[in-house]
Amino acid sequence: MTRIPRILALAAAGLLAAGTHTTTVATAPRVIDIKLGSYYIKPDKLTVEVNQPVTLKIKNQAWLIPHDLVIKAPTAGVNFKVNLHGGQSGSVTFTPTKTGSYKMYCDKKPLFGKSHETRGMHGVLEVVP
Repeated sequence: MTRIPRILALAAAGLLAAGTHTTTVATAPRVIDIKLGSYYIKPDKLTVEVNQPVTLKIKNQAWLIPHDLVIKAPTAGVNFKVNLHGGQSGSVTFTPTKTGSYKMYCDKKPLFGKSHETRGMHGVLEVVP
């Protein structure tokens, strides 16, 4: 086989393979805005779909008090803690893999006083089919 026909044969094989190849299109994450403030999480209930990526854009609206957002459900593909100083923003992206209700909360606690969770900084992440 000469050089030109060999190149053409390889190109044709590549085109045939490309025609039968299945491509996977990634789904863009659903974006949800969350506000943290003086002992609140807004919204305090989030509903997301299983196996669909989610991005939480989190803003600490308190100027002096640090807050965080915690969800610990590693068996459901959701396991993070986002620490934010006063006025700071952050984000986290995850894909929940199991339906159910999962606690979200701020785990900050001053040396003297009640935890932020006890003072009202808690909510629920609901993962639905």
